[in-house]
Amino acid sequence: MAGIRIPRAEREQQMLDAAEFVFAQKSFRAASMDEIAERSGITKPLLYQYFGSKEALYDACVERGRDALFSDIEQAAEGAPPELALRIFVAKHFDFLEANRGSWWLLYGESTREATDAMRERNAQLALRFLRRAAESAGRRPDEAALAICAHALIGAGEQVGRWWVSDPSVTKQDAAARFEAMTTALVVQVLAA
Repeated sequence: MAGIRIPRAEREQQMLDAAEFVFAQKSFRAASMDEIAERSGITKPLLYQYFGSKEALYDACVERGRDALFSDIEQAAEGAPPELALRIFVAKHFDFLEANRGSWWLLYGESTREATDAMRERNAQLALRFLRRAAESAGRRPDEAALAICAHALIGAGEQVGRWWVSDPSVTKQDAAARFEAMTTALVVQVLAA
């Protein structure tokens, strides 16, 4: 009797699940493709066939984590009034960090520069869409460059604050989120008022 053939997308998710577990337990450097293949229930050559390298597999894990976060933010904020978009953005960001505190690398891992830059750009474009919507709702027409700078500043600041917060358990999620929201609201208000 022939084995059951697993669809490619499903097998890929199994590999990513296994890789996330191994990377979280051992770190990128200490993790081996042998361990990930064994945990996936596949051969190491098949793992390389799907991802090409350990770096590409790591990038895929990080991208999946970041994609989950930003898809959640986009869904939650898309239908919300523009004035609530930033609050939703910050709340979802800190909720994700709290839920994945032991696997913070999913969002802030050391993926390749190309992958990280692409993810940051995609995330900044989401922030830019929310900023444009807020500007339109307020009847403002701020300079496009100012909106783009603000969007990138929000993503960069969120990344750095997130890195800090996941490593400092003495600060509550509510306090960190409230302070971050207050600071970023001030930036957004200034940009939209210009």
